[in-house]
Amino acid sequence: MRIATLLLLVQTTLAVIGCSTAAEQSILSQFFAGSRLRDTTALKNIATVVFEPGTQGIVTSFEITRIEPYRNDGELVSENVSISAPVKLPNGGTVQKDLVITMRRYTGQWIVTAIADAPSRPGSPSTPRP
Repeated sequence: MRIATLLLLVQTTLAVIGCSTAAEQSILSQFFAGSRLRDTTALKNIATVVFEPGTQGIVTSFEITRIEPYRNDGELVSENVSISAPVKLPNGGTVQKDLVITMRRYTGQWIVTAIADAPSRPGSPSTPRP
């Protein structure tokens, strides 16, 4: 009986994590697509910031590596979503970057409110590739 309960708990946890990641994946895909095109009309519905293609580069794919939820009185109000992505730089080179995106919940929907380079990890250089 204990094994069945433990299996149910593991399955439920994995389902919640999977669903959660899917929501962030979708919003961030829209965010980077809108930023790539500098489509501020589309971005105004999902973000208060832009990942500037002319200065910061272009993200066409990414992997979510961590999600840190923040709760206020038990209610989920924001998340820091860490990603790893190849970024095509304005000079044509490509660099692998770790970024942290802050997402906040406003009137029931998630909005991208900040994006920053993740703190450097020892032994993981970000060198441009030609």
